[in-house]
Amino acid sequence: MSQLLYMWCLRTVPVQLFDHIAKCIAVFTKEEFGKEKKKLALGFTFSFPTKLDGLAKGILIRWTKGFCASGVVGKDVVRLLRRACKKIPEIDVDVVAILNDTVGTLMACAFSDKNCQMGVILGTGTNACYMEKLKNVHKMKGEWENDGLPDEIIIDIEWGGFGDDGCLSFVQTEYDKEIDEKSLNPQRQLYIPLNCS
Repeated sequence: MSQLLYMWCLRTVPVQLFDHIAKCIAVFTKEEFGKEKKKLALGFTFSFPTKLDGLAKGILIRWTKGFCASGVVGKDVVRLLRRACKKIPEIDVDVVAILNDTVGTLMACAFSDKNCQMGVILGTGTNACYMEKLKNVHKMKGEWENDGLPDEIIIDIEWGGFGDDGCLSFVQTEYDKEIDEKSLNPQRQLYIPLNCS
């Protein structure tokens, strides 16, 4: 059953995908809180390349890891999840933040050890993030100075895309190339199948 559900989620349309996620949230909240309807803040871990336009706004750049649900690329996935949650009257959930799994890993570790400087994921995908001084982030020059906020930022490396330019083709075996050709997203995230499940 879980394999069939997984295959369905890979290729569904956005409304069905996010409605399913919202239903899972409803099941979880019912199991945890019973029939008591509590207002809950939700942090949304979304492990796909996403352009973050705010703490709770993330535009999907592209699917990876075999997902190809149509109509989601270029859309705000937080908005899609919020809409789906509003359809279920038994829950009162607000998606207050979207983050990548590596960022969540780093933040969880840093909560208990302030010396934590890096988050790494090795699983169905792979990625890393690290702490960087804002003065070294050329993309944000001038935007952060004198704003009273911390002088560091988390940089999401998105190293799963390493090799998409062909620089890893010399290490790909015929089997790696066949897997890539038959994937839903050929020539994308080539580093992941070389290292992960």
